[in-house]
Amino acid sequence: MKFDVAGPFDLTRHGSKRLITDQSLKDLKSQIEDFREGLSEAVGCYVFALRAGKGYTPWYVGQACKASILKEAMNSSNREKYNKVASENKGTPTIFFIQMQTPGGKLRKRKKADGGLMALDFLERWLISVCITKNPDLVNNKETRFLRGIHVVGILNAKKGEAHAASQRLKKALW
Repeated sequence: MKFDVAGPFDLTRHGSKRLITDQSLKDLKSQIEDFREGLSEAVGCYVFALRAGKGYTPWYVGQACKASILKEAMNSSNREKYNKVASENKGTPTIFFIQMQTPGGKLRKRKKADGGLMALDFLERWLISVCITKNPDLVNNKETRFLRGIHVVGILNAKKGEAHAASQRLKKALW
């Protein structure tokens, strides 16, 4: 399965409380369609993050296979999560899209993604595992209980200062 990455796209905030709203969805659709026509209707995964300083902190990972990537990423439940994160942390809310493609590079749509559902499931789990390593406070509930319970000294769910020479070398080999 082939995937491509689009983004980051800044999420606009509206009103006196500076919330991510239905208007943010419309603004985002315009941005991503300008980036690549048809992207809003594709299937794939997405990562909501906050940009602060020179980096990004991931806060939520999701997948879209039944609904389009834009509708799933910006549904009311997800916007609620994003607004909570944005109100409690510093940074600009952004989103990345990892869209599924055909071998020829065309975007896969909902009805054509059935053969790639296993790939989407794997990609979402992998993204969650990578993101939870960078941000242990990831908002996701799905798949995270298991991942939060695994501890590899100096590598996964590591405590500060516990790494030893072997774990540092493995970490270098992996990343």
